Amino acid sequence: MGSCYSYFTDKSEENKSDVIDKIEEIDKSDGKIHYPPHEPRTNSSLYNKTHRKMKDMTCFICNKHGIETHHYFCEWAAENAIDWIKFGESSKYLYNPQTGENINIFDWEQVSKNPTIFVDSPQNMITLCKQHHTSRQGIHHLPFPIWILQKYPKNNFIFVS
Repeated sequence: MGSCYSYFTDKSEENKSDVIDKIEEIDKSDGKIHYPPHEPRTNSSLYNKTHRKMKDMTCFICNKHGIETHHYFCEWAAENAIDWIKFGESSKYLYNPQTGENINIFDWEQVSKNPTIFVDSPQNMITLCKQHHTSRQGIHHLPFPIWILQKYPKNNFIFVS
């Protein structure tokens, strides 16, 4: 699915410096991703309202303008395969990482009947630029632990190229 790059430092007795001596590239091939049967994606009125509400926010990763909204906890295509009652039991511990808002404000019994009320809500959305959303450096193409590193680079380190 993507590549992981790691810097190694030679810290042998002869060379105790922190000089970077090579970059290791690791192929990260993941298994197949499965979604339940679903209708083609259309924007719900709630999604349109959420998108309008968030349109002036910056990218969660790099703070650039010109954003797209991304379903964070649950993608639309997966909404009918989620046990929303079980998800709701965890919700008191879950926060939108961009807004800091706790998502435990929903009636999860109602969400189980109409998942769109959570899935297309601001509580399930973050804003991303195209690069961090759908490009090779985006959340749709990288494992989350690699993708999120792009938010916190030291000295403009590039985690994904």
